[in-house]
Amino acid sequence: MTNRQESALYWALSLLLITAATLARYWFVASGQLNLAPDEAQYWDWSRSLQWSYYSKGPLIAFINYVGTAFLGATELGVRSGAMVGALIMQLAVLGWIGIYMKRIRTAFWTLLVLNTTMLFMAGGLLMTTDNPLLVFWLLGMICLGVAVDKGHLAAFVMLGLCLTLGITAKYTMVLFMPLALAAAFWIGRKQDMPALFWPRLLKTLGIGGVAGLLPILIWNATNDWVGIKHVLYRGAMAGDKAKIFFELKNFPEYLGSQLGVVTPWWFVFLFIGAWLVGRQLLKRDQEPVFPWLSRSMCIILTVFFWPVWLFFLFWSLHTKVEANWSATAYPAGIMLAALAVERFVHRDPRPKWRFAWPALGAVVFILLHLQGFIPFDSPRNPVHRLMGWQDLGVQVAQAREELGGEETVFLFGSEYGVTAELAFYVPGQKRAFCLAGGRKMNQYDLWPGPDSGMQNAVFVYKGEKDKVSDRVLPLFESVDEPRVVVSAHGKRTGQTFTIFLCRGYKGVWPEQEGRSF
Repeated sequence: MTNRQESALYWALSLLLITAATLARYWFVASGQLNLAPDEAQYWDWSRSLQWSYYSKGPLIAFINYVGTAFLGATELGVRSGAMVGALIMQLAVLGWIGIYMKRIRTAFWTLLVLNTTMLFMAGGLLMTTDNPLLVFWLLGMICLGVAVDKGHLAAFVMLGLCLTLGITAKYTMVLFMPLALAAAFWIGRKQDMPALFWPRLLKTLGIGGVAGLLPILIWNATNDWVGIKHVLYRGAMAGDKAKIFFELKNFPEYLGSQLGVVTPWWFVFLFIGAWLVGRQLLKRDQEPVFPWLSRSMCIILTVFFWPVWLFFLFWSLHTKVEANWSATAYPAGIMLAALAVERFVHRDPRPKWRFAWPALGAVVFILLHLQGFIPFDSPRNPVHRLMGWQDLGVQVAQAREELGGEETVFLFGSEYGVTAELAFYVPGQKRAFCLAGGRKMNQYDLWPGPDSGMQNAVFVYKGEKDKVSDRVLPLFESVDEPRVVVSAHGKRTGQTFTIFLCRGYKGVWPEQEGRSF
C-alpha cells in the first residue's frame, strides 16, 4: 500500500469512526436507556435561574443547558445535547490538530479510537456534567498553545485566552492550565527560539483569560458569603476537620484503582508506555527517536500536561479522598500518549499476532456502555443503577400530589439535592422542588427561597427505605401520613427504591440550613 493509499484509508476510517460514535451517542440518549444522573438534573435546574456562578461550579454548565433545552426542550435529549456536541468538538479537534496540522492521519485515527473507547470520554460524551466542557476547552487550549509556540499567530493566543476563560467557568480545575502552560513554554524556550512577541502575548493571554474566567465566580462568591470557595476548600480537605489529617493511606489504593477504570486497564498500560517512550525521546536517551515526526515542543507539551496533573492528584489521594474524575485534565494529553504507543505496537515489524485485540476489546466496551438499558442487571451494585427509575418516580409522585390537591397548592421536596433535582425534572409540570435543610452538606438549593407560604400540602421523597419521617419534617406540617415505599420501574427493569411521605397542613415556615458543612 502506498503512502497516499494509506492516508486515504485512515481518513476514511477516521471520518467513519467519528460519524459512528456520534450516531451511537445520539441513539443512546434518544432511546432513553438511562435517566438523568442527579448532577445532570441539578445542572439543568440551575439553567432555569441563570447566575454569575453557583454553589459548587462555575456558570458555563447552566448556560450550555439553557441553550440545549431552548432548542430541544427540557428533555433528556435537550440536556445531554451539550455532551454530544462537546464530544464531537473534541473528535474534530483531534482530527484537525493531528491529521491536518501535524499531517499524521494514522496517528489521528488511533487517537480517536482510544478517545472513543476510554471510559472517561465515553461517559463524558453521554452525560452532561462539567467534565465535558472542561475537557473540550483543555484540549483546545493545548492545541492553541502548540500553534502559538510553533507559529506565534495572534489568533492562537486569542483562542487560547478564550479557552482558558470558558474552561474556568466550566470547572475550577482549568486554573491549573496556567502554570502548566508557563512551564511548557519555559522548557521549550530553553533550546528553541520562540516566535516574536511570544512571551508578552502569552503572559497577557494567561492573565486576561484567567481574570475573565474567575471574575464572575468571584463576584458571585463575594455576594454569597464565599460559599463556593469554601466548598472547594472543604472538598479538597484544605479546610475543616479533614485538613487536620495530612497523611492517610486508606484512600490511595481506591483512587489508583479508579484511574484504571476511568481510562480502562489496557489503555492505562499503553498510556504509560507512550509516556515513557516520549520521555526517552525528549531526553535523547535513544540514538534514533521512536517518533521522528513528533517535534520537541509537542513532546514537552504532552509531558507537561500529563505528568504534573496526574501525579498531583495521585499524591493528593494520600491526604484525602480524591474522586476518580478529578484528574480528568491529565487525560487529553494522556490519550495521545496512549495512541502513540498503540500505533507503534500495531504497525511495528514483525506485526504482532494479537495487534488488534486491544482495539477490539475497546470496541466491545463501547458497545456494552451504549447498551446499558438492555443489560439485565438491576442490582444496586450496577454503576448505572442510580440513573434508573427517576422517570417512574416522577409519575408516582405526581399521583401522590393529586391526592393532596394538585400542583397549585402542593409542593415537592427531597431529602438531598439529587432527589430534589430529579423531582424538579421528572415530575410532570417541572415545578421548582425544594431540599430539606439540616443534617447534610450545604448545596445550591439552600441559596434559593423556600416554598411559598400559601402552599397547603407537600410530598416528601426520601431515597431508599424509611420507616418514619425525619424529625425535621414533622414541625413543618400539621400531620404526615405513613410512609409509602416505592420500587420504581425502568421500562421492564427494576429501578431504585424510594419512600414517599404525604405531608398535610404546611405551616408556612421553611427552615434554613443549620451549620456550615460544605
